[in-house]
Formats: sequence, structure tokens, C-alpha cells
Amino acid sequence: MTAFLSFLDSFAIWIYLLGVVGILFGIKMLFDARHAARTTLFTLEQEQASDRAFRAVLVMGGFTLLIAAVAGINAFIGPNPPVEPTDIIEPTVVPYTPPIIIATTTLTPTQTLSPPTVAPTTPAVTSAPPTVAPPTPTQAVVQPTEIIVSPTEPLPTPQFIYLAPALNVPPNGDSIGSNKVRFSWGVDQFGNLAVPANLPPDQFYRLAVTFMDKDKNAEARLVLCTHENSVDQRSGVNVDDYRTQAVNAEFHWNVTIVRAASAQACQSGAFEPLSPPSATFTFKLP
Repeated sequence: MTAFLSFLDSFAIWIYLLGVVGILFGIKMLFDARHAARTTLFTLEQEQASDRAFRAVLVMGGFTLLIAAVAGINAFIGPNPPVEPTDIIEPTVVPYTPPIIIATTTLTPTQTLSPPTVAPTTPAVTSAPPTVAPPTPTQAVVQPTEIIVSPTEPLPTPQFIYLAPALNVPPNGDSIGSNKVRFSWGVDQFGNLAVPANLPPDQFYRLAVTFMDKDKNAEARLVLCTHENSVDQRSGVNVDDYRTQAVNAEFHWNVTIVRAASAQACQSGAFEPLSPPSATFTFKLP
């Protein structure tokens, strides 16, 4: 057991480096799997990408547990260095020296007779000194201090209750050759769902797709309001119909979480924003 603990203590830094390399490898596997899941449209390939992502999470978790186990063993179970005894300094004993008493001579006072005094014929009249009244102490008058407390202003109520949705598919700058375009959002860069997958009945994800119309020489807009965090051709968004109508076949899209009475009110613009607008992504349909 002691040899094993000494081995861990000696090669701990190499084990930590191995764990970090393994975690980075797992992160790369996870990003590759998510990229494959976003770029494919087939269910089988998406399931394979999910399996690779799960294995990547297992790899990262295994190396993390390895680092935590080595650190815990070195911190709590590792061999402790022997404690060297410290020199105890004994106090110096000073020998007792008795005090030296020196005899002194004391002078004895002698009694002397005082000369006789003649009594006065007239008693001396002594006048009592005038009494002076003690000064009356003056008390300092302390004025009360008036404390003015200004009323505290109420804090402003925040307008938004959600974060700006993160856009996922199609990625920014993507060129889509397929005629079926799928939109999804809400998953951040770490793979976490930052906004709800499904919103309440009075809240909507407002998807806006804009492009420059060749015929009208003006910006055209497609708007769809949904409760889910993804839409496709089955949900009513068919961007392929405007492939030849858009200048350079280029489209822009963003998402905002809003509150509206119905989906029609949301699409018409009668809504209350509940999140900031997301970033605007661009894609092409060549």
C-alpha cells in the first residue's frame, strides 16, 4: 500500500496531464458528434452521432474521476512526512542571592524650651475672610441633530425574463443544398438547453426569416410563431419556395421570445417581448 501511495505521489503530475489530455479528447469527440448531428438529416446518422456524444461524455467523466481520485488520495491518504522533533530550550535558572542589609544610625531629636510670650492687653479682632460663592458650572446645550432619511426609490422591474435564444441550425454562413430547411435554437455552446424546449400557451418563439426580394427590390420577411424550439417544412416554414426570388439566394434569420394572445397576433406584431432578440445568422440556398 505504501509503495502504491508513493507511486501516485511521484507520478501525480503525469497522471494529471494524462487526464487533461483525455478530457480534451472527449470534448473534441463531443463537438464532432454535435456537428455531425446538425449537418445530417437522416435519423440513423443522428442516432449514431448521439451515441458518439454519449461516449465522449463517458470519456470526459472517466478522466475527471481519475484526476479527482488521484488528488483525493494524495491529499487525504498519501504518506505523511515524519515530524522532526524540535529542540526545547530550557529556561536558564538564576541562583537566588540573599539581600545584603546595611545597618544605619538614626538621629534622636533633642527637646528645646521655647521662650515665654507676653499676653496682649487687647484681644485682637480678626475678621473672617469674605466667602466667595463657587462659580456655577455652565451646562453645554446640545442641539438635537435632525436626521433626514431620503425615501428609497423602487428598483426597476426587469423587462425580460428569458435570455436571448442561441441559434443552432442552420449554422451561420451555411450553404444548404437540400430543399428541406430545418430551424432549431436554444442549445448553448456547452450543449445545455438555455431556454425552455416548450413554452406556455401565451408565450411564443417568434422566428423571422428575411431576404432581399429581386422583383420588389425590397426586404421581404417570413414570420412564424411556435411554442417549440425547432421548426421545419412540416411546421409551415418552406424557405425553398423563395430560393430563386432572393438576391444571391441569401437569407437571414433570428428568434425572439414574446408573449401574445395568439399565434396570429404574434405574427402580426401585437406582442410583448420576453427576451432580447437573438443574434442574426445567415445561410444560402444555392
